[in-house]
Amino acid sequence: MSERHDEFFAVFDQGNWFLASQKIVSLADQSTFGAEVLIRLFEGDRFLSNGKFFPGICRDERYPRITQQIVDLISEQLDADANLFEKHVFLNVTPTDFSNALTVEKLAALGRKFHETQRELVLELSEIFTPSELFDCLETVKAFREDGILIGLDDYGTGVIRAEDIAKFPFDLVKSDRSLCGYEEAWENPLHGELMLVNDDRPLILIAEGIENIDQAKGLAALGYQYVQGYAFDLPSKLIQPNEVV
Repeated sequence: MSERHDEFFAVFDQGNWFLASQKIVSLADQSTFGAEVLIRLFEGDRFLSNGKFFPGICRDERYPRITQQIVDLISEQLDADANLFEKHVFLNVTPTDFSNALTVEKLAALGRKFHETQRELVLELSEIFTPSELFDCLETVKAFREDGILIGLDDYGTGVIRAEDIAKFPFDLVKSDRSLCGYEEAWENPLHGELMLVNDDRPLILIAEGIENIDQAKGLAALGYQYVQGYAFDLPSKLIQPNEVV
């Protein structure tokens, strides 16, 4: 824990947060595949930078209650109007979430609720997972998948999870980080080829993240990616805020 984390929780507990949404689109025809749910904190008219807190705060033992309140808010909105959500709804989760029984229970229930509305919850496992943490949660992940939840890896290329781990784990999709996809000079990185070899053996949904230049679409498709997320394709927009469910 740190003073920086204390700032995050203080602002959150004041109710100064909302959930935003950013679309994930097809490289083939630019149709919408889904959208990632993102937390945004603010003080007055000033937004707090997520980069100031993440991913380090995800190791804070207090973080599961943040995920729980996010899940509760999404669930409340689902009851009010499911049409606010895309076909696939992406939500980031952490090792601390998986170690918290209540969080796991709430995530499973949310997945079932999305399934009832003909939508799918996608849990993105944070890049801070280590291989041992990844495989420690294998049984929980299997149970999630039985509830119709898709399992993804977020920010491939920044953490310690490698293609060989992906090959052994029941991932449905992988998001490659901006550092691998957002810069053309990084397209030669062997991590792309290693991921594509896994995909050849067991097809995955592959998403290039952090793309700010629409002209990169053809090159990313040639690398083997099917979908893309980034400012070039959609800007995050406000989705829901506590006490404002409609």
